[in-house]
Amino acid sequence: MKYQWYPEMLKIFRTQPRPASLRPRKTFAAVFFPVFLAATLAPATSMAASAGDTAPAKLNALSRVQLSSELAARLTQVKVRAGDHFSRGDLLARFDCTELKAELEGAESQRALARRQLDANISLKQLGGNVSELEMVQSEAQLAEATASAKVLKHRNSYCDLRAPFDGFVVSRSIEPHQRVDVGAPLLELVDNRSLEVEAIIPSGWLAKLSIGDRFEVTINETGRRYAATLQRIVPVVDPVTRTVRVIGHIDAGPQEISPATLLISGMSGEARFSLNDGSKDLLADTKDPAAAPSTSGAN
Repeated sequence: MKYQWYPEMLKIFRTQPRPASLRPRKTFAAVFFPVFLAATLAPATSMAASAGDTAPAKLNALSRVQLSSELAARLTQVKVRAGDHFSRGDLLARFDCTELKAELEGAESQRALARRQLDANISLKQLGGNVSELEMVQSEAQLAEATASAKVLKHRNSYCDLRAPFDGFVVSRSIEPHQRVDVGAPLLELVDNRSLEVEAIIPSGWLAKLSIGDRFEVTINETGRRYAATLQRIVPVVDPVTRTVRVIGHIDAGPQEISPATLLISGMSGEARFSLNDGSKDLLADTKDPAAAPSTSGAN
């Protein structure tokens, strides 16, 4: 028969081992993808397990200001430098106010003259002199104008001495003695580290598990120490990208000694650890007394 040898040749072909070049080989993706997936998921899982109820945090000073010039004048003295400590009321800098003081003396003289003119008109009118009502009104207006000018110049003279508004430290200094500055020019940046707030960034899903007044713990990286804190405020805005919320608390630590090991400074960073409670009320909810709500059942 024709082609009777075909089944026999097919059986021999199937039983013989194939050459290595004809065997199916695994692709690179089939080998690499399972390894890559395992290496990616393992750290993510361990990180999620270790993160737990912790959130990044940083310290903010309650008082941090940039002092600007209220005068267009020359500086005669600058008493402090960056890092210096000062107390409230200490002299920080002084302006040359020679011209301003002279203007104040002239305004005081004009006010005294207007006062004497008004007193003379009043005395003359009481004695029956020929003093019109218009002259009396003009004398009173001149005295009021001179008094107002003297007050303005006296207030401007109070800026000649730049004094500290609170106890704290100098962060930066933008001026030098004998330098002339304009109105609004930056002079000194001051900070008060005695009262610090801790700001943490938490997932928005924690809002139902935290309440105002909750205690939490803050670990500061720079000091390596842990501090107790109390949750005080929440910023009622959720970041739409990261789904996080800023919460602010107060460090319960007492006055810090000025030493590198214990001093807490604005800008330090660390980690805040919270104790999450499932039974806490929503911080962003508009809570109302249920008893005060009108009843809608059973009224016939």
